[in-house]
Amino acid sequence: MNVLIISSSEGITLSLLRCLKLLGIKSHVISIWDSSKSCRLSRFCINYVSYTVSDLSQQVERIVSTINDYCRQKQIEVILPTGLFGTFFVAKIKDQLISAKVFPVTDAEQIAHLHNKWLFYQFLLQQNIPVPKTTLIDKVEQINSLKFNFPIILKPLALGGGKGVKKFDLLADVDEYLSMNNAASKLPLLAQEYIPGFDIIFSIIAKNGEIIAWTIHKRTPYFLDFFKNDSILNIGKKIVSHYNYNGIANFDIRFDKRSNSVKVIECNPRFWASIGASVYYGVDFVKLGILLAQNNTLPDNLKKGVTSTEKIPYPWSDQFLRGLILGKYPFQSMNKISEDLAWQNLLDPLPNLYQKVWERLGIVHVHDGVMLEKL
Repeated sequence: MNVLIISSSEGITLSLLRCLKLLGIKSHVISIWDSSKSCRLSRFCINYVSYTVSDLSQQVERIVSTINDYCRQKQIEVILPTGLFGTFFVAKIKDQLISAKVFPVTDAEQIAHLHNKWLFYQFLLQQNIPVPKTTLIDKVEQINSLKFNFPIILKPLALGGGKGVKKFDLLADVDEYLSMNNAASKLPLLAQEYIPGFDIIFSIIAKNGEIIAWTIHKRTPYFLDFFKNDSILNIGKKIVSHYNYNGIANFDIRFDKRSNSVKVIECNPRFWASIGASVYYGVDFVKLGILLAQNNTLPDNLKKGVTSTEKIPYPWSDQFLRGLILGKYPFQSMNKISEDLAWQNLLDPLPNLYQKVWERLGIVHVHDGVMLEKL
């Protein structure tokens, strides 16, 4: 099978390329966002085309034609979007993509609403879903009248991947940060109380407002701990049902050790960079979504949730290599390496090395979330 990834994020696309390889799928990429283009160096990328979209209203007809033509020429069966803008863009044009099936994706307006941290916070309040105390800061003076104590978290409304998220212990540090007036510190910003505890990652794929598969995990120094939590799962069902959501999504949750409860932080209505963790555990959101796109019945033997608490090694190159060197992870037999996501990440080093060189040189690309602010 051949699939086409419509990409606005090299990191997420790279994760997806490696997951698709384990399914024996040949992956093509059309990048619609200015980026390092590091995925073109992956062993698992059959072909890479750069087609930067800067003005959606002016370029839609041409890019739709390009995608349909490419799918016909390369015998593409399924189109998958990655990155926030890539997912939003495919949601906008999915009815015009006639040469291949489209991976399940929700409405473009829902994507924009769920991704915006302030709008999502207001929705959670309305639904009586537990959240940290939060304030929208659009004037510097508001910092002096916060109704919760330091430390606080400041974050941009529309960026993702943790970009621009900072913890502050003192008011003076906030004043200095805001005076920088860079992209991450530019108002408006979201101010949230800092929740002592730990982060939880809750991931789902849904169809017509019903969760089809899910995982919940937290990170420890050498392992990912997968576990079941009915409170988190019920919150997810409530959100998904309200939006009649379709497709993939990832929620950042915070466990509050003060009250032994969970609070919802934000939603990523798209593939996420660490999707390999769920695939490594055994819940393959990529395979499930492709089957749904093709209107196939999901086999009963496919894992669709966390049935018991389980620790798994980090499947990402740096952490996996460190775990191997320190003796935390057992070596796989040679005949299993080709089926092991962690080893496949390790044996596909060029994109990561290329990206590190770019970062060392200080070459930074604007996060694709800014595109949604323009639309």
